[in-house]
Amino acid sequence: MDAAAVPFDPVLLDLPDELHTERLVLRPPRAGDGRTVFASLLETLPELRRFPASLLWAQAEQTLPMAEVFCRRSAAQFILRTDFAFMVFERATGEHVAQCGLHRISWPYRVFEIGWWCRARWQRTGRMTEAVRAVMDFAWRDCGARRIWCLADERNERSWRMAERVGLRYEGTLVGERCDPDGAPCDMRAYGLTR
Repeated sequence: MDAAAVPFDPVLLDLPDELHTERLVLRPPRAGDGRTVFASLLETLPELRRFPASLLWAQAEQTLPMAEVFCRRSAAQFILRTDFAFMVFERATGEHVAQCGLHRISWPYRVFEIGWWCRARWQRTGRMTEAVRAVMDFAWRDCGARRIWCLADERNERSWRMAERVGLRYEGTLVGERCDPDGAPCDMRAYGLTR
């Protein structure tokens, strides 16, 4: 069979198991990581729940089994190349710092949505910026990304300032793009970068 006739399958992409920065190690979740994610999530839920339209998943009751399911599914999705969740750890101590990942992947067009949340005790330390840049580098270098984008709740200034800090360009505001659970419309700021 002619190699050119074989359709591209992202499962065949050889990707790094870990990403390293000056202060951080990023890796996909594994079975058994649920307890770590759950502890960080509980610490950070009050902040995450301030933006229900953009972080609807955080509004639900959180449990340890749910966190473990997330980790195991994320491990499988990483292998299948359908979603890239990364756990972010402080290199010096091994402490869980954040979650960052590539979602809503369009392999035919090489378009990736990026998302993140930082554990409360690590906010405003520069670690999240470092992690987001590492995941963007992974997308460009290892996945052949053509475009990376994100949406940020208009009210979540720290999130959209992060998008600007890592070089994503403001592309406009989607007015009433989402709704809070009470039905109040919520505007979302769109950011992206195309190469």
